[in-house]
Amino acid sequence: MFEWLRIFWQGRIFFLATGDRLAYFLNQVLKEGVILYHTQRSERGMRAQIKLADFRRLRRAARQTHSRVHIMAKYGWPFIATRWWRRKGLLTGIVVIALVLTILSQLVLSISVVDNHNILTTDVLERAEKLGLKTWAYSKNLDLNQIAKALQDQLPDAAWVGVERSGTEVKIKISEKIRPSIPKEAGNLVASHAGLVKEIMVIQGIPQVHEGETVRAGQVLITQAPNLNPPSIPNSATNKLNGSKPIPETSAARGFVRARVWYSSEKEIPLVEDKIEESGRVATGWGIKFGSRVIMVTTQNSPFEQTEKEVLSQYLLPWRNWRFPVEGIRVNYKELHNVHIERSVAEARNLAEQAARIEVLKKTTPGVPILEESVKVLPSNSGTERVRVEVETYEDLAVYANP
Repeated sequence: MFEWLRIFWQGRIFFLATGDRLAYFLNQVLKEGVILYHTQRSERGMRAQIKLADFRRLRRAARQTHSRVHIMAKYGWPFIATRWWRRKGLLTGIVVIALVLTILSQLVLSISVVDNHNILTTDVLERAEKLGLKTWAYSKNLDLNQIAKALQDQLPDAAWVGVERSGTEVKIKISEKIRPSIPKEAGNLVASHAGLVKEIMVIQGIPQVHEGETVRAGQVLITQAPNLNPPSIPNSATNKLNGSKPIPETSAARGFVRARVWYSSEKEIPLVEDKIEESGRVATGWGIKFGSRVIMVTTQNSPFEQTEKEVLSQYLLPWRNWRFPVEGIRVNYKELHNVHIERSVAEARNLAEQAARIEVLKKTTPGVPILEESVKVLPSNSGTERVRVEVETYEDLAVYANP
């Protein structure tokens, strides 16, 4: 490795010496102290390699023996540096482009909000900008976890907020709270899940529950407060139009109701089971598709007795409104085989517990930490094991009801 680097750094010249006195030429070169590498005799003359620094020392020997030296190839860093030095403008442009790309790769060039339906994208972007997340910001100075946490606290209708950076793009992922469908409660905050209320904070509205109370899903937590003196219409004009009573106006309730919430899931795994699984062997066939017609070029039929076929279409990217009429088809034939499984009681319980845990995590609100988890083995039929997994979370239940 180091020898190769040394040769590359010094530079080598591949030359061909021709003449009638090549033996005398070789002796004179050696007397000059020049080292030749990979010397070969050919019909045209003598071929050899020499260091770049020793090439000028061949002149005296060539002149004394009336030999001619032809350069066949050059190799090494000195020749590369000379070639690039002649292209200083191109080299400068490459350096400038690399520098600009390096700087731009450290900046945030685009910000997008995904998975939001009821929360306005503009509202999220404005709040993120106040927290320092904006275009042309230096990404190394941004604490994305802290920004995500702050956004989640500022968006009452968001159950979880995540901020991910991919190159120069930042994605703000939002998981909205599930809103119960209660048409008569528009503008009120209702419970998204059943739970035990532990903390209430009312920003605007009238609380309908108290700490320590158990609420059910859809129960009203905070109602919107009426405004008896709207600033848009004077009270005197309002009273004339509607007698002596002012027109009540309402504004949407705002606040947080944090509670302990429980989720559970049950799974049952048999001790003896016969099922069909993939063996891992795959055969691939290639074909061409013209419209609705498919012509298989290789592996027209599956070589396995039981198989699952996966068809993948590969086509050229469309140009404007025109699409190439021919597509490539790849068919993967996955072998299936029958499997007889016998499990011990411990293995069946472990699998049931894992399946139940995966299922219960799907029910929980994304981003909410789990405070406690319990696993219970339930009585089941002979030959099966049944397990129940229960988790407890602490989360905000207050959401707006769907109209």
